[in-house]
Amino acid sequence: MINRFFEQVGGIIRVRLQGKNLEKIINMALARGMFINDIKREEDGLHFKIRSSAYSALKSIAEENGYQLEVTEKKGIPFYQSLLKRRLGFVIGALIFIVALYCLSSFVWFIEISGSKNVDPTRILVTAARYGLYQGAAKWNFSRSEVEEGLLRDIEQLTYTKVEVRGVKANIEVVEKVLPRDEITGPCHLVASRDGIVEEVLVLEGQANVAAGDVVAAGDILISGIVFPQVSPYIVPDPEQEGTQTSMPYTVRARGQVEARVWYEGYGECPLVQERVTPGRVVTKYYLETPWRTFALKDSSQVFALAEEEHKRRTLPTPLGKIVLHELVITEQVKEMTEVSAPEAENIAAERAGKVLKAKIASHKDIKNITREVISSPSDPIIRVKLTAEVIEDIAMPELISGAQHSQP
Repeated sequence: MINRFFEQVGGIIRVRLQGKNLEKIINMALARGMFINDIKREEDGLHFKIRSSAYSALKSIAEENGYQLEVTEKKGIPFYQSLLKRRLGFVIGALIFIVALYCLSSFVWFIEISGSKNVDPTRILVTAARYGLYQGAAKWNFSRSEVEEGLLRDIEQLTYTKVEVRGVKANIEVVEKVLPRDEITGPCHLVASRDGIVEEVLVLEGQANVAAGDVVAAGDILISGIVFPQVSPYIVPDPEQEGTQTSMPYTVRARGQVEARVWYEGYGECPLVQERVTPGRVVTKYYLETPWRTFALKDSSQVFALAEEEHKRRTLPTPLGKIVLHELVITEQVKEMTEVSAPEAENIAAERAGKVLKAKIASHKDIKNITREVISSPSDPIIRVKLTAEVIEDIAMPELISGAQHSQP
């Protein structure tokens, strides 16, 4: 390993020696301390390697004894000097480019925020900039832990933050707090959340206003939070206590469950003649936008009657301005007309209606019946289907007692 290093630094020459009794020259060279290796005998002579510093001495020995010595290969740094001198501008430019690339990679040029739903991403960016993380910030000028702690301290809606820097891109990952929803804790009614037919009433607190079999509409009071005391028919009323506070109504927080039969509907449709668009040829164009002008790196004169464009931008801020690489991907859209039979169209429409219906009753499990109805006429060019699901669910929801209701006798 060390010999190879010195060979590259000092230079190594591969030569071809021609003549009779070639071993004589080899022995004379070794006797004078020359380093010879990789000796190979071939038809055109003896091939071996020597260091560049020993070439002159070996050449003198060969000429004095009538042998021919020819250089077949040169390796090592000394032999690249002339090439480097001819390509000095290229070498300097490459070094400047490497240094510039290293310097630019020491800054944060892109910031991405993930996990933000309710908190404005702009607020997160402004807060992070306050602690040193912003577009164009040097990596040695901010601490990731300080940015994370600052985000948690300044934005109360966040419960976790993580700052990760990879190359020239910083990713700020946040987790928002899950706040408990506001619940009614004072006196309230239980009202119907939707229309339905009451199946069962369970009152834990309050006074029932409906019974099984009643038809109710959305907003009707099911269990009242205003309780009117009932006088037992087996108790003889005391004339002296009539009209006292014990016979007055009072308010409570109504609690209970009202199971009702309700209906959900899902609608879907499917045309008998469908137009399908499929992707065709693809053309990609590249443009380089600089502060001075815009250059077309790859352009095309291809024009499509119907196409879909996808525009991607990669921006690099520099002290002289922004340099933007535009990538425009144009995909041809080919229209195809296909005919669908009436039974197949009905099944497709029913499937679409089923997806709508499933989204509405995703949290309900007690589905009693689902009916399917075609609501389009035979002459229509489109098949319309309506699915109706009969569901048993709790329709009671709390509602504050208004002042007018509270004052009712």
